[in-house]
Amino acid sequence: MPEISKDEESCYFSYFKKLYESWERSMSKAMGVWFNNPIFTHSTEKAIEKSVEFKDYIYDIMDRTLKHRFISPMYDIDKLVKSLDELEVKLNEVEEKINKIQSTKKSTTERKKRVQKKGGRNDE
Repeated sequence: MPEISKDEESCYFSYFKKLYESWERSMSKAMGVWFNNPIFTHSTEKAIEKSVEFKDYIYDIMDRTLKHRFISPMYDIDKLVKSLDELEVKLNEVEEKINKIQSTKKSTTERKKRVQKKGGRNDE
């Protein structure tokens, strides 16, 4: 590759500098026209509005996904197991009371039947 002299190099830099400045001026004018145009303003507002809606939609999807795929921490599972054990104990106590009441009722009914078979009176 041939070497470029300092004069030629500065010529290139000045060319690119002028090209850049020209581009900057034209873009500045274009942006000025574009930003002052009511259609652009309306389009920008719509774009921002839709962007916010999309962001909310994404957050909603993430939230629902996390709720439906949530795995309870061990603490919650232990708490549930403890509650179930306590409930089982209470159910056993209630079952014993029901059995006791039923057996008392059976024995009372059997005594009444025996007394009636013997022909005696029932004072109860």
